[in-house]
Amino acid sequence: MPELSAPPPAEDRLVLLPKNPGTFFVFWQFSASRADAFHSSSFASEIELRLSYSDDNSQAGAHRAPWQAGRAYLPAGRGGGCVAALYALRNGAWEKLLESNQAFAPAPAGMAADRAYASMEFLKRAQP
Repeated sequence: MPELSAPPPAEDRLVLLPKNPGTFFVFWQFSASRADAFHSSSFASEIELRLSYSDDNSQAGAHRAPWQAGRAYLPAGRGGGCVAALYALRNGAWEKLLESNQAFAPAPAGMAADRAYASMEFLKRAQP
């Protein structure tokens, strides 16, 4: 399914949302001028998302993606408050472009089976 085209926002944005107790959803959009900077190779084509804990600023994880991806899922680590930052590579150095809102994960990112849990009621409704 092709992506819907929409005019770029007036300013860059990075949003951090809890998806479930063990995962964050990160969403970003670039303004037309920032997208032009990526198109003209002022920045490398890959961005890096860095998740850090709000209480002590220690890093919770990092994820690299193409700048056009616009979204990613990050494990919540130990749980608690987190902030995401988006970095781009320019002239061999990582430059911080955006910082997200603070979001809270109520629990640590446990095993994959724990993160994939859904109630039986949900599974009954999801079946055709």
